[in-house]
Amino acid sequence: MKPEVVIDGVNKISDTNIVAERFSAAAKTYSRHNCLQKRSAQGLLKEMSPCGVLLDIGCGPGTDFSHFKRVVEVISLDIAPGMLEQLSINFPSYTTICADAKAIPLPENSVDTVYSNLALQWCDDLQQSFKSTGAALKSGGDYYLSVVAEGSLPELVELGFRVNSFRSMTDIVSQFDPEFWLVKSAKLEPITVYFDDLKSLLYSIKGVGASIVSDEKSSEQNLSHGIRGREDWKERLARAECIRQAKGLPLTYHIAQLHVERR
Repeated sequence: MKPEVVIDGVNKISDTNIVAERFSAAAKTYSRHNCLQKRSAQGLLKEMSPCGVLLDIGCGPGTDFSHFKRVVEVISLDIAPGMLEQLSINFPSYTTICADAKAIPLPENSVDTVYSNLALQWCDDLQQSFKSTGAALKSGGDYYLSVVAEGSLPELVELGFRVNSFRSMTDIVSQFDPEFWLVKSAKLEPITVYFDDLKSLLYSIKGVGASIVSDEKSSEQNLSHGIRGREDWKERLARAECIRQAKGLPLTYHIAQLHVERR
């Protein structure tokens, strides 16, 4: 039986060291592959009016918050040292913290607003992450976040890949303790990005820290030499042309965007 190729369902990864290594390795090329992150960020940022201390969870190489004039400090938290090194180059005024979103090392009631864009789908315990975030966030403080949700990446299935499941919106919302959080809005937004070729499409995933692995060997595949050899790669290319649209090869994500308030 031939091994299936798997796109890691990020909520399945519990080894934080693996996640940190992948994202550190992707830090320098991240900005060439993060078109999805940029579009998702636009949706979050237009809903925000932050002030005081802003905490960015899973910050990657950084987000520009300079247009928010009432923000006095940005604290950028990421599990990957490589991402924080890149962020320090991009935004030298930001405070950086290398830590897990499940254990945020900040004093209680020290943050006014929290932002997290497409990072927490990697977290294996959302409830604990939200608990830790709630401890740092002041009462009445806002939390704006986006998470890759159920139904994402259907095109990869058409291309013969197996995609591990992502959380549903209901599951994501249920991880917020209603005694401490008020969910003010929760919506699913489909975002489709387009690519000139299959290699670019696959590297858009690999380039932001995810990877393509084989069930049989559990090792990363060399995309430049095909998935399981030249013939298999040709087959994937042919499948890709069957789903090509006028804008290019599509890759669709369902993004859960939430605005939550700390009670």
